[in-house]
Formats: sequence, C-alpha cells, structure tokens
Amino acid sequence: MKVNIIPTNYKEIKDYIEGNSTIGHKIWGAIPYEDGYIFRVYAPNADEVYIKGDFTNWQNERLIKNDEFGYFYGFYKAKVNDYYKYIVVKNGNWMEKTDPFAHVMDGEGDFAAKITAEDDYVFNDDEFIKTRGKNYDKPLNIYELHIGSFMRFSGNVNFLDIVDNLINHIKEMGYTHVEIMPVTEYPFYPSWGYQSTGFFAISHRYGTVRDFKKFVDLLHQNGIGVILDVVAVHYASDYYGLDHFDGTAMYESQYMDLKYSEWGSNNFDYSKGHVRSFMKSSMTYLIEEFHLDGIRIDAVSYMVFYNGNKNRGVHEDNIFFIKNLNETLEKLYPDVMRIAEDSSDYPKVTHPVCEGGLGFDYKWDMGWMNDTLRYFKVDSFNRRDYQSKINFSMFYFYNERFLLPLSHDEVVHLKKSMVDKMNGSYEDKFKQLKVLMTYQMTHPGKILNFMGNEIATFEEWNENVGIRWDYLAYPIHDSYNSFIKDLNKLYKDEKAFYKYDYDMAGFQWRVVDDNTNSVFAYERKADEDRYLVILNMANVYQPYYEIYYDEDLVFEEVFNSLDEKYGEYRNNKRRIEVKKGNNLGLELWQYEAVIFKIKKL
Repeated sequence: MKVNIIPTNYKEIKDYIEGNSTIGHKIWGAIPYEDGYIFRVYAPNADEVYIKGDFTNWQNERLIKNDEFGYFYGFYKAKVNDYYKYIVVKNGNWMEKTDPFAHVMDGEGDFAAKITAEDDYVFNDDEFIKTRGKNYDKPLNIYELHIGSFMRFSGNVNFLDIVDNLINHIKEMGYTHVEIMPVTEYPFYPSWGYQSTGFFAISHRYGTVRDFKKFVDLLHQNGIGVILDVVAVHYASDYYGLDHFDGTAMYESQYMDLKYSEWGSNNFDYSKGHVRSFMKSSMTYLIEEFHLDGIRIDAVSYMVFYNGNKNRGVHEDNIFFIKNLNETLEKLYPDVMRIAEDSSDYPKVTHPVCEGGLGFDYKWDMGWMNDTLRYFKVDSFNRRDYQSKINFSMFYFYNERFLLPLSHDEVVHLKKSMVDKMNGSYEDKFKQLKVLMTYQMTHPGKILNFMGNEIATFEEWNENVGIRWDYLAYPIHDSYNSFIKDLNKLYKDEKAFYKYDYDMAGFQWRVVDDNTNSVFAYERKADEDRYLVILNMANVYQPYYEIYYDEDLVFEEVFNSLDEKYGEYRNNKRRIEVKKGNNLGLELWQYEAVIFKIKKL
C-alpha cells in the first residue's frame, strides 16, 4: 500500500463534516487513482479501521487514520468488480461494515461493497430534459409503481424486464409520470425499499446502475417523467450498515427515545453535519446520475415532529436540514420536483424557505385521501351526515400546493383494494369508484394513483405477486379501464382541470351543502374554458335536479361515468340551454358523475 502520494482535498472533507457538502460520493468510498483505488472512510470515533477484499486475499489490512478530520484511508491495487468490506474497531469490538458510499452491494450474500467502473452510459433525453419543470400549471398525473410487482417473473425483476410494457401502458393510459417506490439497496424485501442500507447503491434485485439509467432514459424518450421515492427519516438497523458505524451513535442519536423509529429502524440525527452532507449527497447523486425529474421524500411528518408525535414538539434539527436540503436542490436542480409525503398539519410545507416555509414543491393531501375514502365506505343513505368529508378539503386547499394521492399505502394491510372499499353491491362498487375517480381527477391539485387502481383489482397489493392483468379479460374491469383511460385524456387535454390548480380563479362551488341528496357540483376554469362537474354520490335517482345560474349559457355534456362504453346504460349526450335567471335542470342517475363544457349562449 502506498500512502505518501494520496491526493486529498481537505476543504471538501471539512465542508462534508460541517454539513455543507453535496459531493460525499466523490470524497468517500473507492476512488479510482492511477493503477488502483484510494479507499477513504469517515469514522471519527473508531480506534482502528481495516479493509479486506479480493485485492487483499480477504486478509485484514490496516488503514491509516487522519486524526485531524477523523477519517481512515489507504491505496490498493484493486480493480473493477472486486468486493471489499471495512472492519471497524472500537473498544476492542470488531465490526464488519459495508462502505456507505458503495454503488453496488452483494445483496445475495453478506452485502459486501463492489468496486464499479464509472458508468459511461449516454442519455438520449435532451429534448425531454429541456421541457421538464415543476408542472404547477401543467398536467401532472402520476402512476405509482413498485418495480418488483408491476409484472412478476421467477426470481428478481430487472428494470429492463418491464420497461417496454410499462412504457406502452403509461402511454396508452395517458399518465404523465411514474413514481417509483425506493430502489436504493435494502435488505428486507417486504419493507418495499423504505428501510435502506445503501443510499448510493441501486438494489441488486432490480439491476445495475446502467440498467436504471437506461430505464429512465427510455421513459424520457417516450415523454414520461420519472419520480423516485427516497427515504430521509431513517435507515435499516442491520449490523453491517450505518448503525453504530464507528462504534458510537454516528448516524443516529445516542438517546434511545430519539434513535428508534416506530418501525424498529434508526432515525437519522441531523444535528450532525456529516449526516446532513450524507443525505444531501445521496439525493444529489440520484438526481444527477439518473436524470430524475422529481423526488418524493417519505414520512416527512416523522421528521418535522419527534417520531411524528406532535405532542413532543417540532424537531428543529430536522427542520433546519429540510430547509437546507430544499434550498440546495432548488439551486442545483430548479426544474426537478420535490414532493413531501406529509400527514401532519405543519404549516408552509410548500412555501419557499425565504418566506418561512420548508421549501417543497408539493405536499400529499392525506386529509383529502382519508376523508374521501371514509365517505365512500359509508352507505348511501347515511352519507348525508358525512358532507364535510367532501367539502372540507377546499377550506384549506390553497394553504399549500397539494397533490391528491391514492397510493400503495391504501391498498395493503387489510385496508382492501380501491374498488372493494366502496359500499354496496358488486355493480355499485364500480359505479361509485368511477364517481370517486372523477372527483379526484377534477378536484384542484395534482394526481397520483397506485398501479392496479386503473383496472379495479379486488385483491390488496402484495409485493410478491404481480398485478393481475388477467382482470382485463372480464368486461366490467376492461370497461372500467377504458373509463380511466378516457378520464386521464380529458384531464390532460383540457387546461381547466390543471392550469389554475393553485389559484382560486380555477374553482367554484355550485352545489356544496345539499346533504339531503348527497349531490355536489363545481366548476373548473382556465382562461375562457369552463367545465361543470356534477357528482351524484347517492344511490337515488333524481328525475329533475336544479343548479342555479345567472347567465345565458349552453351546457354540452362531454363525459359521463354511466356511458354504455363503460359497461353502463347511458348513450345520449345532453345539451342544455339556460337563460339568465333560470336554473340548470337535468336528470341525475344513481352514482352518476357527469361533466359539462360551458359555453356562452
């Protein structure tokens, strides 16, 4: 081992330790140099650190410590595809550890790190990158995806196994983006990737760095954006990972009530500068290396409050980190979305940091989701007592830039699938789900649905089982799929449903308090375009329902959930003229969602 020629940028190391770095992956780990690699690992409280690997015949070799900055280093004539591990020694305890900055880990074995060559994949997505953005005034209709169960094969599922079918499906259905559940390395498959050990490594289950790059590139070439779920609140506590990495609570808190999350994982301690740099570097690496169009940060409520418990107060260290992260990413990648999965009522989540906000672009509206699903579980007659579950969302909606999620979390753990949540008979479940989906698509805010929602699967999602695409052989599921396809197209084609999502000029209630009939009506507007959405949430036929208008207007029916092409019984499109001072009167069928285009008479 040569040690006297190793180049070191001490300013970069100092910035990293103090929390001011986004390039940790270029400082630490296996760094190519001359005819080998420099290995550099930050472990300030370790007594000694050894390295062993293919290039040492798996014999322990002691690394040299830089006492000023608390890291260990060495140069070895290692080569690409060599595996290695660190052995960290503290108070006589020897601990095998995987390199936190590894880009590949041996997930089928003991999670040893693997040296990888710098990938030379050339993206062909320049045109897409030039036109992408935050989408505040553009359609944003997200298809949430779990790589391992979109399609199921024997063994692991590679990104490239599914990419062609995925692209065809997304284009046919009319979604604008996919959101991929975590793909950084993780040990426990049923965690779905939300308990990671490798924040710079792509999971061995799904392929290589190059495979993921090609996956994203192909989606971009077909006009489809890519959002990735990332986890910043906690990490898996497996022995070889970050837990007690240098023999002390290095990445986690030393206090037991702060260290552990409710999932048994370790919470990151963002009071420590190197932890802030670690996570900022991870997100920078993922965005830059894989051309991501957005990141969704998981469980933000568990960051802003101590373990998500509002009664314990705001976690100021985490608030500082979130603001710093968002400011940093906004400066580096102003066209990349940052989305908060936040179930709390913490204020100004999507407001700029300079205005006292957290700096996210979007926040999941968990209140809308919970209220909506609660409403549709209630039988038709008693919905009159649950009117606020539908109208309450617009009381707070303009406080944030909300996104309306019907995600994987709602179709697992005995919560039932979306269609099975609906009240009533088999046929009525489908009618009501169409009303719900029309409501979601026409409500202000961007849209997210989990895979399988578009074919109304009755089974809950299971990560070990692929989506039951054979449901499409049944007419009621096939016609429902056609309904979603047409609804997505209407949303994407008509700017009234997205341009002014976050401007009060884009929405107006027409019927908001008819708890007797459980009917709601509202307008969506953009410039000269106006649409009227009417939702009959009850299993009651209305031979003549009136909505007041003080204008001379023509109402042209453009969409109906009970259209016969969706397996229902309506085939006539309505055209209704209304003179000033008269009411719009129309027939409403049970569980009917109808959309009219409004024109001047």
